[in-house]
Amino acid sequence: MNSKKIIAGILVMAIGLFLSGCATSPDSAANSASFKSFKDYNYPSNSFNIKEYKAGMTKGGHNLLIWQDPSANLSRYKSVNVTYFDGKLLPEQSQFSYLPFIKRFNLDFTQSLRIPKDDPRGLRIEGAIVECNPGSRAARAWVGMGAGKAAGGVVCEMYEPGASKPVIRIYTRDTASGGAWGGDSTSTLNHILSVLATRLSAKIEETVGK
Repeated sequence: MNSKKIIAGILVMAIGLFLSGCATSPDSAANSASFKSFKDYNYPSNSFNIKEYKAGMTKGGHNLLIWQDPSANLSRYKSVNVTYFDGKLLPEQSQFSYLPFIKRFNLDFTQSLRIPKDDPRGLRIEGAIVECNPGSRAARAWVGMGAGKAAGGVVCEMYEPGASKPVIRIYTRDTASGGAWGGDSTSTLNHILSVLATRLSAKIEETVGK
């Protein structure tokens, strides 16, 4: 009798462990509340927790991470509705203006998209520039070894019309530290943002209508 109780107890424990494993499986995690939008309350203005944001994402290309809702059917969409990527999550600083870089990214991004992009019935694209740092030319020229890097980072989310939760979340980032005598910081950062814009538009084109 005791042996039967022991066996039953072992079975209950095994079932519990199995169910626990299912609860934390990738598919379950993909639909959990741990997947945040860049617009969520825990990202106030002038701050961004990139480590938290990219948790659960997978590699989707060179310097690009992506998460996609496995239950979403995006094949019916052939167009997008693009909103302006702002810099509200960038850290406050008084050394230079973010605005020219933000404008440059938005221009390059919209121009590089080769699918209809002003359709309110299409997937809504929202995003933000979360890193915009020209680095230090002096450090690049005289210190080297990766010092003074310029860096840019962008998050992008795609929503079905009328939806409040994204079906796709993308994060892409690049850095640069080359150029003669450290290069020109403004040109370097503009180049980074242009590359990010092209990379992001290419990834979206791979996804919409597929």
